[in-house]
Amino acid sequence: MGIWRRIVGPFKEFGIAAGALYAADRVLRGVSPRLGLYVYEFIAQPVGGKSLLPASRSKNLSFAEIPEGHPDIDAMPARPEIKASRFEQGAVCLGAYRNGSLLGYVWFCFDAYDEDEVRCTYALGEPGQSVFDFDLYVLPEHRMGLGFAAVWHGANEYLQSRGIRYTFSRMTRFNLASRRSHARLGGHRVGRALFLQAWWVELMFATLAPYIHFSWRGGQGPRLVLLPQPRSVTGR
Repeated sequence: MGIWRRIVGPFKEFGIAAGALYAADRVLRGVSPRLGLYVYEFIAQPVGGKSLLPASRSKNLSFAEIPEGHPDIDAMPARPEIKASRFEQGAVCLGAYRNGSLLGYVWFCFDAYDEDEVRCTYALGEPGQSVFDFDLYVLPEHRMGLGFAAVWHGANEYLQSRGIRYTFSRMTRFNLASRRSHARLGGHRVGRALFLQAWWVELMFATLAPYIHFSWRGGQGPRLVLLPQPRSVTGR
């Protein structure tokens, strides 16, 4: 029964199609860590509207850009070369603090973002009115409390003050908790992409142009343009 539950578990949790992709990824990674599937959804979340936290809960919060070389950057779990590449491409890290203690953070790119899992660039179709957010992280000790809401509260105010109307996120198809959180904040799906990674080869299928793309080691990955067309992000 334990084996059967492990087999049917992904299909019950993600649905038939996504469950099959999840199972295929597990099999591929069992063969080699350089084999696998990346199944992404691109979410557009509106910026603005009413404050995400009441004044009584946000009075001890503060938000600030965390510059390169700051001790809080060094403490982040991403590899040093990945953090360095983020600053090289002009990314900004916004930290959420309570009484001076870091709760969590989120990164933004204001023109385009080079993916760090596969060879792909996400370009903003309306760069003056939208950003790309990534690596939203809440410190473990704050995940059951104010952390997630605090980061988005600060991000919303930070982006709204800069005239930003939408922020785009890339998330794995299998992260149901994150998808539901974005849906509660008004997020909607604007595209999907599947990457097959096999050693030095990557093959992409996407709902966004160029739709199909093949790249070899050292080659140029696809460039996907993100626009806030309304599509559903709810459900499986």
